[in-house]
Amino acid sequence: MKRLFYLLICMAFAVMPILAKDGLKTNFRTALVMAYSPANSIYEDENIKLEIFNEQLWATNKTEKTIFLDLSQCFLSHNGSSYPMFSKETDEKKASKQKISNSIDEFISIAPATGTKQNETWICDLAPIVGYGTYSTTETPSGKFSEYEERLLNLLNEMVNESLEADPKGKNYIGTSHRHLTEDESVNNIGANIAYAFNKRAEDWTPIAISTWVSDLFFTPYYVEMPKDIKKEEKRGFGVKKTESAKIHMKADSPFEFNEEKSPLTVYDWTGDFEKGTFDLNSTRVSKKKGMSFGKAMLAGLATVATGGVAAALFTNPEELYYKSIIIFDGQNDDWGKMTYFNNKDLSQFNNKR
Repeated sequence: MKRLFYLLICMAFAVMPILAKDGLKTNFRTALVMAYSPANSIYEDENIKLEIFNEQLWATNKTEKTIFLDLSQCFLSHNGSSYPMFSKETDEKKASKQKISNSIDEFISIAPATGTKQNETWICDLAPIVGYGTYSTTETPSGKFSEYEERLLNLLNEMVNESLEADPKGKNYIGTSHRHLTEDESVNNIGANIAYAFNKRAEDWTPIAISTWVSDLFFTPYYVEMPKDIKKEEKRGFGVKKTESAKIHMKADSPFEFNEEKSPLTVYDWTGDFEKGTFDLNSTRVSKKKGMSFGKAMLAGLATVATGGVAAALFTNPEELYYKSIIIFDGQNDDWGKMTYFNNKDLSQFNNKR
């Protein structure tokens, strides 16, 4: 009798994971992922190292002397066009028309190497040229169709149809599409040209360039696994309590190995309207609005009464907590169970319990 009892228990434990997997539900959104050639996202000589990762340009000084970058000789490049790196205009079309100041005081200093690990120096943000915005069959964010954008639209048309084929009802993009691209086939090319020297008054500056392109393009479901918030009572004491990263899960196979801290990938939150032939590429940066404290709420009420409502706007935008994010490729054939499209652009609201 005991043996039969133990046998039934063992069978129950064996069946439980299967039942759990069958009951798995996944809220998802759709991502367009651009993976840039890792070999071309780094430039290095005997003095300096340039890297493009996390949609930014970074530099590392390999010498024991200070390196200076002359801003009047620094440019960004995007799909065959170049414009001033440090223009106040973030719009590529307008920035290209800006005049460059030749002021001798416009430099970036990169600290010399002093220890076993030299931290990278942030140079500039590349987000304005990585491709965010609204696209359609008649218009692009830049206002005209480049050969890169034409390739992107044509490829995307194929990939979204492949994704729909995985849904028996043909309504949700639950399938994964992937394209490996050569430089000539790429849908986006970004880069930078800089000039450096060891003396601000140098007559001869060393020009260098870095340029990378999208080597792999994915159209895939994704979801955000939010980290566990640290509770008030858990913050007591002086031990280190680190907030975990938000994990962006892809239902796709990783195109290559990459450092989570230095990701050469851009993951876009994709929303499209097939009937209108339009789609939007937005950031998957995860943030959560902080609640307003009691004291601040009281102050907001008093200020609103005192100013007749004028001061209310100062208190209506609560602070946002931005999470560090890491990208995880679960695999194209990973079982996500029953998939339901998550129609909410607030990515912090994902609640997939595993």
